Amino acid sequence: MKWMKFSNEKTDFLVKNILKGFFFLAILILIFYLLRRGTTEEDRLLWFGSIYNNPYLVLAVFVGSEIIFGIIPPEIFMLWSMETGYLGPYFLSIGTLSLISYAAGFLNFTIGKFLKGKVGWLNGENKYLKKYQKMFEQYGSYLVIVASVTPIPFSAVALLAGAGGLDKTIYLLYSLFRILRYFVYAYILWMIEM
Repeated sequence: MKWMKFSNEKTDFLVKNILKGFFFLAILILIFYLLRRGTTEEDRLLWFGSIYNNPYLVLAVFVGSEIIFGIIPPEIFMLWSMETGYLGPYFLSIGTLSLISYAAGFLNFTIGKFLKGKVGWLNGENKYLKKYQKMFEQYGSYLVIVASVTPIPFSAVALLAGAGGLDKTIYLLYSLFRILRYFVYAYILWMIEM
């Protein structure tokens, strides 16, 4: 009976965070369409400068964001990819972005394993990580799945999973949900665009 209660707690946690993710996706789509309707290509170039039309720079920003705890929501890069087509056909570019995110998570997982016990901020001395460390202590490897598909910072959880001693195979398997998330969100954006 205790297992069932914990299982329901995990399910509630996942559903709550998935709903948050869709809420933020809806807000982002609304902002995207308001900007798109009220601006021209010239306006966007003025606001974003040469970044918008420089795929190498955009990818560098994306990689940096994915390594540094997902500072920029990946949906922004999905929308950029849809708008510009610089990375090729839309779903191919989504595959590229999802693999970059998956690899960035594994890099953070590896860094976490290496730094385990060596740095104070990884052992509960950082306010930002402390919140997710408590979640990791409560949900364990399940948090990797939740972070893969929701707005919870995937890279931060990957770092903590490595530092927390999560088995590499389990991490790599559970974090595959990250790729699924990219394609689900990309499909939603694509359907709305049509």
